[in-house]
Amino acid sequence: MDHLCSTLDFEDTLMTERNFEKELSHSVYYDMEDGNDTETICYPSLICIITELCDRIEQLEKVNKENLSLLNLVEKD
Repeated sequence: MDHLCSTLDFEDTLMTERNFEKELSHSVYYDMEDGNDTETICYPSLICIITELCDRIEQLEKVNKENLSLLNLVEKD
């Protein structure tokens, strides 16, 4: 799974520009006989997307914390 995540490089790509159905290999099987339609996704890809999202959130939190520290320094002067 780590190999799959490391081969996907979306660091500079906006989340809104991505095709998640394609990344997740989303597919639907329509059962014409019984009507038991089935949807599937690639769970390792889902885990990679969630991991990437968490990493981006952590980066934003770090930048926010740094900006607050800088703001506090400016306010003290």
